[in-house]
Amino acid sequence: MTVSISSFKNAFNGGTRANRFVVEGNIPFSSGGFTKFHIKATTIPAVSSERIEYPYFGRKAYYPGEKKYGLWSVTVIDDTGTDGDLWKKFHNWQNRINNHETNISIIPGINVDYKAYNWNIKHLNLNGEENPHKTYTMHGCWPKTIGEIRLSMTNINTLVEFEVTFSMDWIEIAGVTDVVPSTQ
Repeated sequence: MTVSISSFKNAFNGGTRANRFVVEGNIPFSSGGFTKFHIKATTIPAVSSERIEYPYFGRKAYYPGEKKYGLWSVTVIDDTGTDGDLWKKFHNWQNRINNHETNISIIPGINVDYKAYNWNIKHLNLNGEENPHKTYTMHGCWPKTIGEIRLSMTNINTLVEFEVTFSMDWIEIAGVTDVVPSTQ
């Protein structure tokens, strides 16, 4: 078999691009939210299975344990437009989870959930069409860390950005189907 640039290009199908994505979600306890253009960068969190060790006749047997999800972070371009200050909205959300002054949740009602559901990262196709190549849905996410805002007189022609790191319950990847082994 001859390996050539043409055969590589024909077998590769173009690949996916790291700069073609959108993040969609609503910030709880706020009116409005952000548009898909407020997120400058994001990560797809790591997913791992813990390992259970069991000693067996002088050796270790290993079994898969609980699934563990990494933290999810986004870089937000701050905006004070008609929807309001995004940095304040994230802080308001975190403050409702646990108020600094009272050390209690100020969520109205007894069973109101502070988590956001169905935040999506849509990894767009090669040409950036809205029909995504992959969709990752973050379930039960909440802001663990709201990053610093750096201000400097030397940063001219620069937009303010900050990081938000989320903790979450689990990640759903559209189109990934669990395969159940046969019992034959």
